[in-house]
Parts: sequence; C-alpha cells; structure tokens
Amino acid sequence: MGHSIAELLPGECEPTAEVVAAAAQWFVRLQDDDVSDQERAQCLRWRQANVTHDLAWRRLETLWRNFDDLEGQAAQPARATMAKLDARKRGKRRVKRTVGATICCIGVVVLLSDMMHRHLLADHHTGLARRETVMLPDGSQLTLDARSAVDVRYRRTERRVVLREGQILAQVNHDRDSRPFVIQTEQGTATALGTRYTVSLLDNTTQVSVLESNVRVCPGRSISTVCADLKQGQTANVETNVVSRIETSGYSDPSSWAQGYLALDNQSLSRVLHVLKSYHSGVMWYDERELESVLVSGVIPIEDSEQAFNILGRTLPIQIRQYMPWAVAIKKKK
Repeated sequence: MGHSIAELLPGECEPTAEVVAAAAQWFVRLQDDDVSDQERAQCLRWRQANVTHDLAWRRLETLWRNFDDLEGQAAQPARATMAKLDARKRGKRRVKRTVGATICCIGVVVLLSDMMHRHLLADHHTGLARRETVMLPDGSQLTLDARSAVDVRYRRTERRVVLREGQILAQVNHDRDSRPFVIQTEQGTATALGTRYTVSLLDNTTQVSVLESNVRVCPGRSISTVCADLKQGQTANVETNVVSRIETSGYSDPSSWAQGYLALDNQSLSRVLHVLKSYHSGVMWYDERELESVLVSGVIPIEDSEQAFNILGRTLPIQIRQYMPWAVAIKKKK
C-alpha cells in the first residue's frame, strides 16, 4: 500500500510557518499571467532544496485538486463567487488565480493548525485583532498585543513573565518583597529597574524599548554574559549571544500599538507589516528583505488592515495586490 509523504516523514520534518507561507506565495505567483520560465525554474529549485518545501507545495496542490473536484452543493458557493467575478469582466485566468489565492489561504490555515496548541496552552493569549490587559498578582499590568502569548511564573524570589509570541507592554509595580520583575524570551531577559517598557518578538531577535525608568537586558546563552542597562527612550535588540543597542526603535512611541495605531519614525515597512499580520484576517505575502529599505513615518491604524493598506499604498513606492479581502501581496515597485 502506498504512503503519503507526511506518513514517511518524522514529526520534526513538518513544514514550518515560514515554509508554508513561502509555498503559498510561490503557488499564487505561478497562477499569474505574467509568470516567467525563470520564476518557474526558481520555484522548482526551491521545492527541491528541502523535503519540507516539497511537502508544503504538494499539500497545496492537493487542496487545489480537491477544489476542482467539488460536486453538487459543495461547489455552489465557489461557482457563485466565480460567476460574480466573471460578471465584473475578469478573465478566466484571473478568476483561477483569485480562487487559487483563496485555496492557499485555506491551505495555510490547515497546515499551521497543529501549531496552534502551543499558543493556546499559554497562561494568557490573544487572538486575531484582539488585545488584552492582564492584572498580575502584585498589581503590575501586562498589555498583550494581538496574537501574543505569555506564561506568568511568580515565585518567592522573583516575578517572571515568559513571552512566547507577539509583544507586550509591561507596567511594573514596586514589590514589597523586592522581587525582580523579569520578562524572558528565547533570546534573553529584560529585567525592570523601573516601571514601563515594551518587549517584542521578531524572527530571531527580541526588541526591548524603555518608556520609563531603566531596564537591564541580558542575552540568554552567552558564556561571558554582557548585559546592557537601558534608560528611558533607549532600545536594544537581544540575540542569544549579544545585546545590541540601536539608535531608534523606528517608533516615535513604541507603545502606540496598545492604543490601536502605530506612531512611526522611519520604521521599516517589513516591521510594520509584521505588526499588521496580527490584525489581518488572512494571509500577507511579501519579501522582508526587499521591503526592509522602504521606510514609513506617520500614524498607521492597525485595527483596520484594509485602511492601513490603502494608506501605505498611497504613500509608499509599493504595489499592493488584493486577490481576495483576506489575501494580500505587497511588492516594491521597480
């Protein structure tokens, strides 16, 4: 009896979130009218580079075939959507590409569903476009951004918060037992020497911005740990072996997200989109490196991603293609 690729692979060979997103981006791109032979060859090389790449691609292909095979009542919503698109004088290829983007969105949700339990098992977590303020036992407060997760570990000797995902704003109360207040991530720790600061998880980096008083930041795995004391208005990036002070966080107010907007001061577009992902009910495709050099200043709302895309599209040298309300691709204009 034959076996699927997934059955032959160990659990650790499952596609990561990044691989699934890349597969979906390639899949949608190959539905475009102007896709080149060079891009098709690049996609094939990407699939052959790693077994998880090909697994993610094949799962999307399966979803595509299942859509084509729909019959009866199950096909009616899809046919109705296609009929509406056709009525708007969109070509057959455009319809197929739009539906393909939809299938990719579904595929990403299905492929990532096994990752959700880690988020849901945290002591406190937030979902899409939902922030939450948590009151801690000592009266301190944590504000969780959308799609964020923390564990709270208060002991007799310390107050520790483990940031699993997303970003948080900490308002720290004085502790009568003088226990230190520590926010821990995979990369290191940020210990409050005062009252108010933000901690954000990026890809392989933790960013700490101090809003009031001081914070001591330490890498997590350095043999000769060198910590940095940050003052009000200062920001640092923390990697597993080093702390790097940076001149600016890219925000005129690093905590503005807690109020539903981003107050930006020459922030990279990649970072802006990283935040918007937590408020967009769908999939966003973009090349982080390509958009890193595109800088954004001003105020961007985050609770309405469509409004945010409109503002960014009008003011920046980028192209935003919306395949469906929940599927958006962002590219730098050439």
